[in-house]
Amino acid sequence: MFGYLAILLGCLSLAQSTPQVRYDDYKVYEVKIENLQQLQLLNAQEQRLQLSSWREPRFAGDSADVMLPAESVQAFEQLLQRQHLNYSLKISNVQDLIDAQRPKQRLSHMEWTQYHTLDEIYAWLDDLQSKYASIVTAFTIGKSHEGRPIRGIKISHRPGNSAVFIESNIHAREWITSASITYFIDELLVPSKPGVRHIAQTVDWYIIPVLNVDGFVYSHESERLWRKSRLLSDPTGACVGTDLNRNFDYRWMEIGASADPCSQTYAGPFAESDPEINQLTRYINESIPAGSIKIYISLHSYGQYLLSPWGHTDAEFPEHYPQMMGVAKGFADALVRRYGTVFTYGSSATTLYAVSGSGKEWAYAVKNITIPYTIELRDKGQLGFLLPPEDIIPVAREVTDGFVGMIEAARGIQVL
Repeated sequence: MFGYLAILLGCLSLAQSTPQVRYDDYKVYEVKIENLQQLQLLNAQEQRLQLSSWREPRFAGDSADVMLPAESVQAFEQLLQRQHLNYSLKISNVQDLIDAQRPKQRLSHMEWTQYHTLDEIYAWLDDLQSKYASIVTAFTIGKSHEGRPIRGIKISHRPGNSAVFIESNIHAREWITSASITYFIDELLVPSKPGVRHIAQTVDWYIIPVLNVDGFVYSHESERLWRKSRLLSDPTGACVGTDLNRNFDYRWMEIGASADPCSQTYAGPFAESDPEINQLTRYINESIPAGSIKIYISLHSYGQYLLSPWGHTDAEFPEHYPQMMGVAKGFADALVRRYGTVFTYGSSATTLYAVSGSGKEWAYAVKNITIPYTIELRDKGQLGFLLPPEDIIPVAREVTDGFVGMIEAARGIQVL
């Protein structure tokens, strides 16, 4: 307990000494994009109007979510009006939502009515290893660029189980992912329903709650909407960070990634340039029995999607696409029953947008993992990355339902 309090006091001291980027009167607009020229026009204004993309359009007629500061609003709206682009205001003051996410008083134990820091999550993992020593094995894949351990947990009730591997919070600002997956871990250890108990006992679970540890800490202490890693992106120091979900060594930098170090989708100077990805792939290659992982999940937000390969092309589908869609249906059908939350599923390139160098693509093409997904949690963009703490438990509960449905569906087609 004293050690835990010391961690909390250290976090508070650091938070007080670190200046935080504020988003007072920053606004988020939804802009309908009818064609590629309109998207290019919007992207060309990124620097001048200080635009930050929250969501890219999937196809002609879809919408983009764009954040900008108050001083850019007039010029932005005039631009949209001149180009006859339809738009609406979604969030009038981003800082209000950020303030609502931060607890007035941090609790001295892990629960799911507030968003937790990395130190709090790690202290909780230590408790789990001690409390459930017979089924819990803690592991560390290595250290981040800034020297933080990247920690995970394995839950295994018996030898010989097939495995599911989950990496969460690869994008720093997507706090709902680590919040949901820690809730799911707790459910696996103390299951309240027979279905959860069954998947806990008959599947091995490898879970990394926070993969992008440096970015996650930075999002808590300095810049809430930070996305990338914290590795220096260019020698001038003007740009920092790699999009870790573009840094895997499969079709790296082929499509849906940027060579611009300042871009949110900067793929790094080379594949696996960042230690977080290099050590993740090495851990899977060297520390997990070959062929035991049957499902790979990269947990993200937002949009309510379950996305499979391929990301680099919409002209063809992988060999196991029918199985991927069958298991995806099992997830979506189970999840929707609790609150009516609808998830769309399909390949990345046909359902959302083109992407290469992502975790699920590497898992399928390089490691031959039959069922790999990127899962984008709630919502559809009303609050985006800034879901309030009271949404954590509903999201986590429906995701837990989804995982039960996913495992049942995978067993039905003999993937597990």
